Amino acid sequence: MVVAILAGFAFGFIGSMPVAGPIALLVLRLGLNHDARHARCVAIGGAAAEGVYSLAAFWGLSTVLDRFPHVLPASRIVGAVLCLALGIVLLLHKPKPGPPPGQPERRKGTKRSLLGGFLLTALNPTLLVTWTAALAALHTTGLVALSPERAVPFALSVFLGIVAWFSTLLWLVRRFKGRWSPATVEWFIKAMGALLVIAAAIVLFRAALG
Repeated sequence: MVVAILAGFAFGFIGSMPVAGPIALLVLRLGLNHDARHARCVAIGGAAAEGVYSLAAFWGLSTVLDRFPHVLPASRIVGAVLCLALGIVLLLHKPKPGPPPGQPERRKGTKRSLLGGFLLTALNPTLLVTWTAALAALHTTGLVALSPERAVPFALSVFLGIVAWFSTLLWLVRRFKGRWSPATVEWFIKAMGALLVIAAAIVLFRAALG
């Protein structure tokens, strides 16, 4: 159970790092415009929706593996292939131009920010596929057994991990605004991609050996 909680937190924290998704870009833009309160609300709303997706993926995948154990070998290969694809995407990542500076974000209510962050994530059902693949890859390591009773603790820790990363991001924006090097950010993203490619290659190699 403890390992599942730690894994969920790590998945939520690390998985939110690439500043490429709509939630990350919105949080970053609000932070750069000195609107940290609403940036946190957007992050919390998005984290809540993603926590629901991770809960659904964990519960569904654990049920399938329990009823159909022969699915496990296939899930290992699928998870590794998707991790490989994600790693390649990160390796080929190119920076996008940021929002035009100057105009501050329009003030809006806290509830509206929470709802906006939630809907922005909830309306992206591909996250269910992403979390299913991530959990399949996690299961192949043998560190966490996918069982229904671990689903809720895992999802809650995913939520906390996502909120923790965006809180860290906002702190970094406030602390080092104007000092970030785009080259450093690019190097970090590509390094994460390389790690994913290596991990996926190891899983595929083991699967090929039988």
